[in-house]
Amino acid sequence: MTRPIFLWSNIILMGTILTLASVLVGDPRGGYGFPFAWKTGGCPPPGITITEPCLLAIGRDWLSFGLDVLIYIFIGYAVLLAYSKYRARKKFAGIR
Repeated sequence: MTRPIFLWSNIILMGTILTLASVLVGDPRGGYGFPFAWKTGGCPPPGITITEPCLLAIGRDWLSFGLDVLIYIFIGYAVLLAYSKYRARKKFAGIR
């Protein structure tokens, strides 16, 4: 019983970490995050002075963040499922 809980918690954790790391990918429409831009706004490029309105303009779209997490969880689960099917098929072929 603890194995599925441990497995799902790891997949959810990895999906969240990948979503947070995806903020490094810029979106041509002006946001950050992949595949959905969930962080918008931000400061200008280096060399331009940072002002208070610039820092206040940073916004986060939590619905897009949640969708990104769900997409990465689905991808992680699909990879794990494909690997377990491959391993089971390889084990079954070795028994014959």
